[in-house]
Amino acid sequence: MNRVTFKILEAGTYAKIVRSKLPFSQLDGETVVVQSQLPESASLNDHLVWLWGILQNERRVLKNAAASGATLQCECMASKGVISLFPNGAEMLHLLGVELIIHTQ
Repeated sequence: MNRVTFKILEAGTYAKIVRSKLPFSQLDGETVVVQSQLPESASLNDHLVWLWGILQNERRVLKNAAASGATLQCECMASKGVISLFPNGAEMLHLLGVELIIHTQ
C-alpha cells in the first residue's frame, strides 16, 4: 500500500495561486495539498513520477512560493519492505528542493 501527498506548507499569498494552477489540489488553510491519484498498489516511484507530471509545468510558481517562505514537502505512506526510488522519481525532489518524508507500516 503506497500513498503519496505533495504539500506546499505555509504558502501564504501563494496558496490560492498555486491551488488554481494544480489539478487535484485542495486548500487546507495556507497549505496546498495534492494527493497522487494512482492506486495504492502503484509503486512509490510511480506515485512520485505521476506527481512530477502534475507539478513540472508550474515549477516557477512553486519555486517562487518556496522563495517566499513556503515549505515544499512530499509525504509518503509505504508498505514495509524495500523502497526503491529511481532517477525519474527523484527528479521532482531534486529540482524543487522538496523534503521527502516516508512513513512505513
